[in-house]
Amino acid sequence: MAAVNEGVAVLLRASLRDRGVWWVLGGWTAFTLENVLLSENRSLIRRSWGGSGGQGAYQGFYSILSAATLSSTIFAYWRFARFGVQLPGPRPLSIRATAIALRAAGLVGIGQLIPPINIAAAPIALGIHAPPPELAPMERGAMGCPFDFNAYKERGEVYGITRVSRRPELCGLGAVSLAGALLATTATQVAFFGVGPVLCFIALAAHADRTMQLAGDVSPIKVEQTSVTPFLALLDGRQSWAKLWEETDPANATAGVTLALLMALRPPWMRLVK
Repeated sequence: MAAVNEGVAVLLRASLRDRGVWWVLGGWTAFTLENVLLSENRSLIRRSWGGSGGQGAYQGFYSILSAATLSSTIFAYWRFARFGVQLPGPRPLSIRATAIALRAAGLVGIGQLIPPINIAAAPIALGIHAPPPELAPMERGAMGCPFDFNAYKERGEVYGITRVSRRPELCGLGAVSLAGALLATTATQVAFFGVGPVLCFIALAAHADRTMQLAGDVSPIKVEQTSVTPFLALLDGRQSWAKLWEETDPANATAGVTLALLMALRPPWMRLVK
């Protein structure tokens, strides 16, 4: 046991000296700080720009800086991911299975945020079938659309995946990232997929929830009935597991699991995806 602990300590010290780790974590830190600082100073930036174009200028400035900081992180990963401190391997079956489960859970959660996939549209799009000619043009178009954009128009603000967390998109991305970290072969990959995004998403979820509450973009009822921390509202009884199951879209969930399994098979065109 002492030998194992000593080995872990040596690996950790070497990882903290790894250039790739520092570059990747620096990129994630810059991305997080940029998002927080611009969000906190949104009103000031818009007023400084002046005129009716203030909001558009703010959004453009925000997008440019976000793209720049995240691009630097991706470049650091591309440059250092295969080099530097190597992790012991190969990964046991239990770790690989956990990675698949995390990736599937994340993709299923993210998939619940988009409109339900319209399976019936496939034959129409492929020309196998045609919508009934007596239907109105709008209805014919809706039948051939791959997503049912009208499915959620009557739902309330607490529905489906928001019963798990008020920030399901960040939770989903975090789960996908952790899956990559479990399969990492270098310290840089762990920093890129694990440490960096997890700390970033926790900070951004807490910050975004705070600013949305201050701005009145989220109702007191939603704050009372849900939580930012994943599954907390379900575990403490504020939300219902039965309603979550009932409101989960099966087509989108199936697509998420299928994509997770496809990524696990690692075809050549996805070999850079951990």
